[in-house]
Amino acid sequence: MSEALLAQVLDRLNAMDGTLRLLVEGQERLEREQIAIRQEQEEIRKEQQEIRKEQQEIRLEQQRLRQEQDSLRAGQKELNSIVAALLHRQDETDAKLEALAADVHHLHQEFASLKQTVDRLEQKMDSRYEQLAAQIEDIKLDLNFIAHRTVDNERIIYKLKEMLFR
Repeated sequence: MSEALLAQVLDRLNAMDGTLRLLVEGQERLEREQIAIRQEQEEIRKEQQEIRKEQQEIRLEQQRLRQEQDSLRAGQKELNSIVAALLHRQDETDAKLEALAADVHHLHQEFASLKQTVDRLEQKMDSRYEQLAAQIEDIKLDLNFIAHRTVDNERIIYKLKEMLFR
């Protein structure tokens, strides 16, 4: 019995040895897998750190973009106020231009009226000039006539004096 028991113990030990080897192999495999998992975890951690850095960069870029957007909005508000002021000034300029156009139109009418008056005065002047020219001509003729008559009268007086005083 002791040999049988010893054989049983030996079989059992062999079975345990096989099981132990399987367990050792499994544990080694698990350790290798665990090392591989740790390496993968380390890679994942590195990737997470890179992702965090990228997220931080994205946040900084978003903040910069928000600031730029705020600046653009402020610029747009300023441009809108400038455009509104320009439109207001344009309206004022248009009103002044319309008033100026009305004044110019009024001046044109006044000028046309003055031109008509000047034309009438020129016609009257031309008519008066012709009358004066005719009167001057008549006066010249009258003067010539008077001069001739005076010469004739003086001749007659001279002759009469000659006859009287002779």
